[in-house]
Amino acid sequence: MTAIEKYNEEKQDVKSQRKIRILSSAFDLFSEKGIDFIAITDIAKKAEIGVASIYRYYETKDQIAINTAVWAWNERSTRLLPVISGEAFENKTGFEKLKTIFEVFNELFEEDRAFLRFIYFFDSYVFRQDITKENFDDYEESIKFIQDKILDSINKGIEDKTIKCPEGFTDRELYYTIMHSLFSMVQKLSLSENLLSMNAEVSAQKQIKLLIEMLLNSIKA
Repeated sequence: MTAIEKYNEEKQDVKSQRKIRILSSAFDLFSEKGIDFIAITDIAKKAEIGVASIYRYYETKDQIAINTAVWAWNERSTRLLPVISGEAFENKTGFEKLKTIFEVFNELFEEDRAFLRFIYFFDSYVFRQDITKENFDDYEESIKFIQDKILDSINKGIEDKTIKCPEGFTDRELYYTIMHSLFSMVQKLSLSENLLSMNAEVSAQKQIKLLIEMLLNSIKA
């Protein structure tokens, strides 16, 4: 490697690390207070980087929000990879694979509520900003890894007869219904678990475990 090539590589590494610092700082702020209330100057301050430097990478807060969402999903996918891949996972029945994935969502609630809050704030922000779909290619791609794993589990379960898909519905309709139900609950509880005194009557973890059991029992063959 020549001196110039080494310099360019080091320069690229610094650039990548700086972008990660910007996105992780934005994630911390967005997940705590919502996206609308955070200014680019707030992100710059937390990331300990000049505002002008941020604008070299992202022209608008919309771009920061979308890239933060991509980064957040990719981070979680990387962490989930050892659990939902490998020979042990692939040798499970379709139902067992889906149960394993659901258990990961329960752990996500217990260990990473900031992520669930961020996704809620991000969806709300995107809706209000009316951001065009053309800007979401990378975001959709970051979610596709998890979607494919769940769909593969459902299809394997249908094939090995451990999962039943209700008559008149497709595997994708089954996927979206069960995942929207589960994700909606964990998001809501991550935001409002301690909001009202009555919420203390039943623990959030028990509600999630019960929903998971209900969803699994409804599709178990």
